[in-house]
Amino acid sequence: MSQLKRGFVLLVFILKFSGESYAQEDAGLWTSLSFQHKFTQQWTGIIAEQVRMFDNISRIDQHFTDLSVEYNFTKKFKASLNYRLIAKNRETYYSTRHRFYLDLAYKVKVSPVTVSLRERIQEQFSDINSSELGKIPEWYSRTKLAVKFDLNKKYTPYVATELFYLIDDAKENDQVIDKYRMEAGIDYEFNLRHSINLFYLIQHSLVSPANDYIIGLGYTFTSF
Repeated sequence: MSQLKRGFVLLVFILKFSGESYAQEDAGLWTSLSFQHKFTQQWTGIIAEQVRMFDNISRIDQHFTDLSVEYNFTKKFKASLNYRLIAKNRETYYSTRHRFYLDLAYKVKVSPVTVSLRERIQEQFSDINSSELGKIPEWYSRTKLAVKFDLNKKYTPYVATELFYLIDDAKENDQVIDKYRMEAGIDYEFNLRHSINLFYLIQHSLVSPANDYIIGLGYTFTSF
């Protein structure tokens, strides 16, 4: 366990060092609670609640509910349809946002390493009833590459990176990579029903530019 701790600390140090040259910085905390039910070996339903803090973990940035239906075509390939209802802090009010997205994920395992690639296409509407542009969706393509290390233990360390490609939006700032994330974390399974996820993430905006340094903690309950 001590080697795992040292490795995780080193990953966190590398991620933080890679972003120290940017002027604007903020610390955040993301917490989530998820419930998933496996209807069959192929079909899984998921509902999740998440709260994200920002401004050096002093205020709520957003909170949302996520609903998903996932289908496993094979052990390597799966897809999911998702809907997210978001309340985003806009200083004087909370902006309501509706997000629809499709995830396609493929993984390859060469023991003890598992490499997975996930492609997400998302459509989001913001302030539909209170903004002139509310009915014009924003489209993103998000590509995430993750590497997990199977140590035959209850815990599984991993590293990941994700690129955000803005396809189209109402402001005509489209067809550009405007953000990326770098992440190091650990998944821990108490048993088949209870698991937690702890991670450290750097989110860098190419528009500002700015860095967010985020600690995340999530709990998942699985029923069969």
